[in-house]
Amino acid sequence: MFDIKTNITKDLYNYAINSSIKEHPVLKKLRMETSKLATSKMQISVDEGQFIGLLAKIINAKKYLEIGVYTGYSSLVMALSMGKTGKIIGLDNNKDFINIAKSFWIEANVDKQIDIMLNDALISLEKLVNDNQENTFDIAFIDANKNDYLEYYEYCYKLVRPGGLILLDNVLMQGLVIDKNPPNFVKAIKEFNQFIYNDKRVEISLLPFADGLTIALKKDLSSWCVESGEKTV
Repeated sequence: MFDIKTNITKDLYNYAINSSIKEHPVLKKLRMETSKLATSKMQISVDEGQFIGLLAKIINAKKYLEIGVYTGYSSLVMALSMGKTGKIIGLDNNKDFINIAKSFWIEANVDKQIDIMLNDALISLEKLVNDNQENTFDIAFIDANKNDYLEYYEYCYKLVRPGGLILLDNVLMQGLVIDKNPPNFVKAIKEFNQFIYNDKRVEISLLPFADGLTIALKKDLSSWCVESGEKTV
């Protein structure tokens, strides 16, 4: 067991938000528009958005892959964070949500930076690999079908460069991961969490904010193997 160092209440959370969030006006408009939808819980939180945007700036990301675009909040965050030279490829299969996203990308003048592959994500990921996109992305963000997280992750591992980041949303599943008999899609996340914990190809941190965000740093295996004495397969 570990000591719990935080005691986040609703008031304290709001204090943290009000003391740190600087939301672009178009991001706020998009967030408010999405809040009208019955599916609005699918949108990432404002603090998570600002955090992943900061990660992009820290590693000077210029190429970003997103699996699960929804109405485009996280894509817009990353486009604004990476600047005019940034490139985004988003994977989704819902044209209606993408049309909402595009209207706000146009308003923010980042639409030319974002390419959408409208298909099943696994088909699109296979196409990216076949198109020689391996080791070219700086960051990948996974926020789609929970039963497919492991397959998404393995594709992203191929596509992200050594030293790049793979971000995985909803890894706490609103607390259901600690239930004794969770639904199957939650079991899939629990199994994935255990898998990535044991994956020596990456270094990880699971952050218990929003609905749980895992950050995985893809190691440079050539140098890692020299240091560890192990051989690549």
